[in-house]
Amino acid sequence: MAKRSRPDHNQLNFEFTFEDKLDSYISAKQVMLEAINEPASTLAIENEFEACVEIAAAVKRAIRQSGMSRDQVVDGINTYFGRSEAGAAEDPPVCRKPLSIHMFNNYLSKPTEYPMPAYYLYAVHHVTGSLEPAETIVSAENAKVATGAEIRQMKLGKLEQILIETQRLKQEMK
Repeated sequence: MAKRSRPDHNQLNFEFTFEDKLDSYISAKQVMLEAINEPASTLAIENEFEACVEIAAAVKRAIRQSGMSRDQVVDGINTYFGRSEAGAAEDPPVCRKPLSIHMFNNYLSKPTEYPMPAYYLYAVHHVTGSLEPAETIVSAENAKVATGAEIRQMKLGKLEQILIETQRLKQEMK
Protein backbone atom coordinates (compact mmCIF):
# COMPACT_ATOMS: atom_id res chain seq x y z
CA MET A 1 0.00 0.00 0.00
CA ALA A 2 1.25 3.44 -0.86
CA LYS A 3 1.95 5.88 1.88
CA ARG A 4 -0.41 8.80 2.04
CA SER A 5 1.40 12.06 1.92
CA ARG A 6 0.19 14.80 4.17
CA PRO A 7 0.36 18.42 3.11
CA ASP A 8 3.34 20.28 4.45
CA HIS A 9 1.99 23.14 6.56
CA ASN A 10 5.21 25.11 6.03
CA GLN A 11 4.63 25.26 2.28
CA LEU A 12 2.84 28.33 0.88
CA ASN A 13 -0.53 27.78 -0.71
CA PHE A 14 -0.90 28.56 -4.36
CA GLU A 15 -3.90 30.85 -4.62
CA PHE A 16 -5.02 30.43 -8.21
CA THR A 17 -8.67 29.72 -8.67
CA PHE A 18 -10.62 29.09 -11.80
CA GLU A 19 -12.44 32.40 -11.38
CA ASP A 20 -9.14 34.32 -11.33
CA LYS A 21 -7.98 32.48 -14.41
CA LEU A 22 -11.27 33.20 -16.19
CA ASP A 23 -11.23 36.88 -15.21
CA SER A 24 -7.69 37.37 -16.51
CA TYR A 25 -8.59 35.60 -19.76
CA ILE A 26 -11.69 37.75 -20.22
CA SER A 27 -9.79 40.98 -19.53
CA ALA A 28 -7.01 39.99 -21.96
CA LYS A 29 -9.60 39.14 -24.59
CA GLN A 30 -11.34 42.50 -24.00
CA VAL A 31 -8.04 44.33 -24.59
CA MET A 32 -7.58 42.43 -27.84
CA LEU A 33 -11.13 43.20 -29.00
CA GLU A 34 -10.63 46.91 -28.29
CA ALA A 35 -7.39 46.86 -30.30
CA ILE A 36 -9.16 45.12 -33.17
CA ASN A 37 -12.01 47.65 -33.23
CA GLU A 38 -9.73 50.70 -33.32
CA PRO A 39 -10.11 52.52 -36.62
CA ALA A 40 -7.03 52.27 -38.82
CA SER A 41 -5.86 54.82 -41.33
CA THR A 42 -6.59 54.01 -44.93
CA LEU A 43 -3.89 53.55 -47.52
CA ALA A 44 -5.64 55.35 -50.35
CA ILE A 45 -4.57 55.09 -53.97
CA GLU A 46 -3.57 58.51 -55.26
CA ASN A 47 -5.30 58.33 -58.64
CA GLU A 48 -7.05 55.97 -61.04
CA PHE A 49 -3.87 55.28 -63.02
CA GLU A 50 -2.13 54.03 -59.89
CA ALA A 51 -5.16 51.84 -59.16
CA CYS A 52 -4.95 50.31 -62.66
CA VAL A 53 -1.24 49.56 -62.18
CA GLU A 54 -1.88 47.97 -58.76
CA ILE A 55 -4.62 45.70 -60.14
CA ALA A 56 -2.45 44.60 -63.06
CA ALA A 57 0.45 43.87 -60.70
CA ALA A 58 -1.85 41.83 -58.44
CA VAL A 59 -3.13 39.78 -61.39
CA LYS A 60 0.47 39.15 -62.48
CA ARG A 61 1.31 37.94 -58.94
CA ALA A 62 -1.72 35.64 -58.96
CA ILE A 63 -0.64 34.15 -62.29
CA ARG A 64 2.94 33.71 -61.09
CA GLN A 65 1.78 32.02 -57.86
CA SER A 66 -0.48 29.65 -59.80
CA GLY A 67 2.35 28.48 -62.05
CA MET A 68 0.13 28.89 -65.10
CA SER A 69 1.02 30.60 -68.34
CA ARG A 70 -0.92 33.63 -69.53
CA ASP A 71 -2.33 31.50 -72.37
CA GLN A 72 -3.72 29.04 -69.82
CA VAL A 73 -5.23 31.87 -67.79
CA VAL A 74 -6.86 33.35 -70.89
CA ASP A 75 -8.31 29.94 -71.78
CA GLY A 76 -9.56 29.60 -68.20
CA ILE A 77 -11.19 33.05 -68.31
CA ASN A 78 -12.95 32.20 -71.57
CA THR A 79 -14.13 28.89 -70.12
CA TYR A 80 -15.26 30.55 -66.89
CA PHE A 81 -17.47 32.99 -68.79
CA GLY A 82 -18.49 30.42 -71.42
CA ARG A 83 -17.15 32.55 -74.23
CA SER A 84 -16.99 31.27 -77.78
CA GLU A 85 -17.02 32.69 -81.29
CA ALA A 86 -20.24 30.79 -82.04
CA GLY A 87 -21.96 32.14 -78.91
CA ALA A 88 -20.92 35.69 -79.76
CA ALA A 89 -22.22 35.30 -83.33
CA GLU A 90 -25.72 34.19 -82.28
CA ASP A 91 -28.63 36.59 -82.52
CA PRO A 92 -28.95 37.73 -79.74
CA PRO A 93 -25.44 36.94 -78.52
CA VAL A 94 -25.19 34.59 -75.54
CA CYS A 95 -21.69 35.77 -74.65
CA ARG A 96 -18.97 38.15 -75.71
CA LYS A 97 -16.16 37.24 -78.06
CA PRO A 98 -13.39 35.24 -76.41
CA LEU A 99 -10.64 37.21 -74.70
CA SER A 100 -7.46 37.14 -76.75
CA ILE A 101 -3.97 36.73 -75.35
CA HIS A 102 -3.03 40.04 -76.99
CA MET A 103 -5.75 41.96 -75.18
CA PHE A 104 -4.91 40.22 -71.90
CA ASN A 105 -1.25 41.20 -72.35
CA ASN A 106 -2.38 44.81 -72.91
CA TYR A 107 -4.37 44.71 -69.65
CA LEU A 108 -1.27 43.53 -67.80
CA SER A 109 1.51 45.48 -69.52
CA LYS A 110 -0.27 48.76 -70.33
CA PRO A 111 -2.82 49.08 -67.52
CA THR A 112 -3.15 52.85 -67.76
CA GLU A 113 -4.03 52.65 -71.46
CA TYR A 114 -6.07 49.42 -71.19
CA PRO A 115 -7.55 49.13 -67.69
CA MET A 116 -8.70 45.60 -66.88
CA PRO A 117 -12.49 45.40 -66.50
CA ALA A 118 -13.41 44.51 -62.93
CA TYR A 119 -15.54 41.51 -63.89
CA TYR A 120 -12.41 39.71 -65.12
CA LEU A 121 -11.29 39.48 -61.50
CA TYR A 122 -14.02 36.89 -60.83
CA ALA A 123 -12.46 34.63 -63.43
CA VAL A 124 -8.87 35.43 -62.45
CA HIS A 125 -9.59 34.48 -58.82
CA HIS A 126 -11.27 31.26 -59.92
CA VAL A 127 -8.73 30.24 -62.56
CA THR A 128 -5.56 31.03 -60.59
CA GLY A 129 -6.94 29.98 -57.22
CA SER A 130 -5.49 33.17 -55.75
CA LEU A 131 -7.28 36.05 -54.07
CA GLU A 132 -4.31 38.38 -54.65
CA PRO A 133 -6.27 40.93 -56.75
CA ALA A 134 -9.04 41.15 -54.13
CA GLU A 135 -6.45 41.50 -51.37
CA THR A 136 -4.86 44.40 -53.24
CA ILE A 137 -8.21 46.16 -53.59
CA VAL A 138 -9.27 45.80 -49.96
CA SER A 139 -5.81 46.60 -48.57
CA ALA A 140 -6.31 50.17 -49.80
CA GLU A 141 -8.91 50.44 -47.02
CA ASN A 142 -6.76 48.56 -44.47
CA ALA A 143 -8.96 45.48 -44.77
CA LYS A 144 -8.20 41.81 -45.34
CA VAL A 145 -9.74 39.08 -47.47
CA ALA A 146 -10.87 36.02 -45.56
CA THR A 147 -11.22 32.57 -47.08
CA GLY A 148 -14.09 30.26 -46.22
CA ALA A 149 -11.92 28.34 -43.75
CA GLU A 150 -10.85 31.56 -42.02
CA ILE A 151 -14.48 32.68 -41.73
CA ARG A 152 -15.39 29.37 -40.08
CA GLN A 153 -12.51 29.86 -37.62
CA MET A 154 -13.76 33.37 -36.83
CA LYS A 155 -17.24 31.98 -36.16
CA LEU A 156 -15.74 29.45 -33.76
CA GLY A 157 -13.93 32.30 -32.01
CA LYS A 158 -17.19 34.23 -31.66
CA LEU A 159 -18.86 31.12 -30.27
CA GLU A 160 -16.03 30.75 -27.76
CA GLN A 161 -16.48 34.38 -26.75
CA ILE A 162 -20.22 33.82 -26.18
CA LEU A 163 -19.51 30.72 -24.08
CA ILE A 164 -17.01 32.62 -21.94
CA GLU A 165 -19.47 35.46 -21.44
CA THR A 166 -22.14 32.92 -20.45
CA GLN A 167 -19.80 31.36 -17.91
CA ARG A 168 -18.96 34.78 -16.52
CA LEU A 169 -22.64 35.62 -16.13
CA LYS A 170 -23.28 32.30 -14.39
CA GLN A 171 -20.48 33.08 -11.95
CA GLU A 172 -21.94 36.51 -11.25
CA MET A 173 -25.35 34.99 -10.58
CA LYS A 174 -23.98 32.53 -7.99
